[in-house]
Amino acid sequence: MKQFLITGGTGMVGTQLVEALIQSDAHITILTRQDITTTHPKISYVNWSQPGWQDQVPNIDIVINLAGASLNKRWTTAYKQTIMLSRIQATQALFELFKTREHKPSVFFNASAVGYYKPDLNRTYTELYKTLPFDFLSEVVYQWERFARQFEDLGTRVIIGRFGMILSDKGGALPMMKLPYDLYLGGKLGSGRQWYSWIHIDDLTRAILHTINTEKAKGVFNFTAPIVEHQNLFGYTIARVTHRPHLTWVPSIMLKLVLGQMSTVILDTQKVIPNKLQAIDFKFKYPDLKIALEDLVQ
Repeated sequence: MKQFLITGGTGMVGTQLVEALIQSDAHITILTRQDITTTHPKISYVNWSQPGWQDQVPNIDIVINLAGASLNKRWTTAYKQTIMLSRIQATQALFELFKTREHKPSVFFNASAVGYYKPDLNRTYTELYKTLPFDFLSEVVYQWERFARQFEDLGTRVIIGRFGMILSDKGGALPMMKLPYDLYLGGKLGSGRQWYSWIHIDDLTRAILHTINTEKAKGVFNFTAPIVEHQNLFGYTIARVTHRPHLTWVPSIMLKLVLGQMSTVILDTQKVIPNKLQAIDFKFKYPDLKIALEDLVQ
């Protein structure tokens, strides 16, 4: 039986991963910031905000690090620090846990984001592209990945998953994007030309496990669907699936006034494709946006 350690295991992605793993020959230890008990034979919870938590963690084969404060809150100066530190401190704590242990994990999967890439309407990004931080979000991603790569020094295979916009009916971006259409207020945001690199949550969790189980998979992987959409067409597809109009327009300046720096998630985006996932024969169940939305919305 493989021993998994998951941070962020009670979040949207973590919950779905745990559901998938308990169907296999695996035991999952979930690190949380609260006291949780369970009678499930394949799941254990460890409160890693308590002293001595390290002693409760068994020998681990595979680590999946999803810990990090949500981006879906207003980015005040204090909260920006929370976004950064929550990721770096969690990753460093994991490294400190394993660096002195004789039994090292064979795989370390670390979540990241397509915010690594510079916003561009004309460029298509693959995993080969490299850059330095250029704004707050890219700095967060850069530092998070840098701390994750420390595990290579332990002889661990490191996989860095740069997540696109995750579409789920249980949270994340989709409920917020769908709400204006439910109110008959959906439409174009900003220029409408910005790219939305998205992925269905089922494909995301399947892809995470596929990279973990593929021995040659290491380094950076883009976790996005192969067909990227402009925001205007993305919104129009939501309208078609929900049978609502796509008529309004919210100018960029209005989004910036209302959302502050968080508006960059909506306006400053990238066209990112999953070359390396396809190279290791991952098959998308939802490669097309309309099919994905029909599954999640209907």
